[in-house]
Amino acid sequence: MIKCLLWDFGDTLCDERFIWSSGPAWMEVYKSFDHNNLATAWNQGNLDIQTFAEALVPLLHLPADAIVARMIERCHEIQFYDQTYTFFKARHLPQAIVTVNPDLFSEVIVPVYNLNTQCDMIVTSWEEGTEDKRILNRLAIERMEVDCVPGEALLIDNKLSNVKDWVDVGGAGYHYQGDQQFIEDAADGIDALASMGPWRTPTQLEK
Repeated sequence: MIKCLLWDFGDTLCDERFIWSSGPAWMEVYKSFDHNNLATAWNQGNLDIQTFAEALVPLLHLPADAIVARMIERCHEIQFYDQTYTFFKARHLPQAIVTVNPDLFSEVIVPVYNLNTQCDMIVTSWEEGTEDKRILNRLAIERMEVDCVPGEALLIDNKLSNVKDWVDVGGAGYHYQGDQQFIEDAADGIDALASMGPWRTPTQLEK
């Protein structure tokens, strides 16, 4: 039986491209993050937002202050996945947001959307200095003070690698694949989400 939920944020509760959908130049920066250490350094708390923005000046050809202002502005325009976010706000079980995100998330997004009132705990990579969801998930369980083992803590995450990593250390995982699919799957109950396993794919769903 699942006793708590561990929610990813970007591309699980919302479209994580919200900051970068300001034009082609911004999207090119976003697409390059997997090929450099800039985003990792920001997500691990090694850069603050101002320093991060200064590093983007040569790429976006804007002053650092303008980059910061635009990112903060976009944080007020997040597109949540309606049905999934409604399910999240219903707080079916003790729950935490466990996210790989920088200081901007905690300092702007959390207060703007009152996320701290919608869950029992928020654990972020920038505060903990690691992007490893296995570590972040365990911290969330401990801090929520829920009497459960990893197998009773369900990670809901769009990144299959994160789900598999959590399952490999004894956790329960659900590979999030979109708003409508999640609601259809959740109709069978939260325990059913865990029983689907991280290997579940759209192709397999059709069989």
